[in-house]
Amino acid sequence: MATAIYGGALPARNGDPAVFSTPTLAHPGLVAHPLITAEVQVCLLAAVDETGDATLDDLARAIPDHDRPVSAVLALVDAGILGIDLAAPFDASCRVRRLDRPRA
Repeated sequence: MATAIYGGALPARNGDPAVFSTPTLAHPGLVAHPLITAEVQVCLLAAVDETGDATLDDLARAIPDHDRPVSAVLALVDAGILGIDLAAPFDASCRVRRLDRPRA
């Protein structure tokens, strides 16, 4: 792997190993995704569970320090834990709910 020297920019092909490695999960219910820590997952699921569903904006506000909150929500959608209303326009008012069973 190439590294930058003398304070120069990192080479374009020098990937961040934290993004490409899959950590060992402490619990089988955790999502293995670089944008989802256990804390982020718990915050998002708690926000959905408060009322049964939440808007995309509500969930983004539940993790205010996250760099990419919408992508974090969509990672849980991709994992089959959350579902999003696909009939509505994709914006801050999209309704997100917990799915009954995660996909295997």
